[in-house]
Amino acid sequence: MESIERLDSEELLHLALRATQENKTEESIEYLKRAIELSPKFGKAYYLLGALHAEIGLYDRAIEEMTKAIELEPSMSAAHFQLGLLYITSGQVEQAREIWKALDEYGETHPFWLFKEGMLHLAADDYERCIELLTQGIALNKINPALNKDMQRVIERTKTLLENLAQEKPKTNGSSEPDPFDESEKLKTRKHVFLSAYQNQDDDTTH
Repeated sequence: MESIERLDSEELLHLALRATQENKTEESIEYLKRAIELSPKFGKAYYLLGALHAEIGLYDRAIEEMTKAIELEPSMSAAHFQLGLLYITSGQVEQAREIWKALDEYGETHPFWLFKEGMLHLAADDYERCIELLTQGIALNKINPALNKDMQRVIERTKTLLENLAQEKPKTNGSSEPDPFDESEKLKTRKHVFLSAYQNQDDDTTH
């Protein structure tokens, strides 16, 4: 890594973005931490750092950083969406719902509104409506194309979940045998679907 001692926070952010695009996560995190040291109120740096920590599975840390990003830059809609997604991935649906209230002002045709509603329907086991809303959001999303890849992964995982549920339906002939796809298994599978939004990200920096 080139020397970063003489670089300012904006330069460090751009280097972090480039490193992210090149899948150099560790390098990007170093740039961002240095940028925050120089500019403790740099909301965009906290946002990207939170996204990277989420990508590598440090969800609690990511939640803290996304929360800080919103505190510093309340109008950052992408941070609101990602923080809600982190909460819902962690099983904290009500916290996600509360954070996502900030997205309601954009209206029902905004991609972030459609995406968050789709994820909430997924949390409520309304899989078909989830797929419908996420598909609509992808079709309308021109402001953050990288997010479409994540939402498409969620759609594909949700379709697989629906197929599994159809194959593993409990017997309806009066049998007392337990449902082989019980509630605990559905919860585990649903979390796997949520996590798909943070897996294999090769996206751009608007994420």
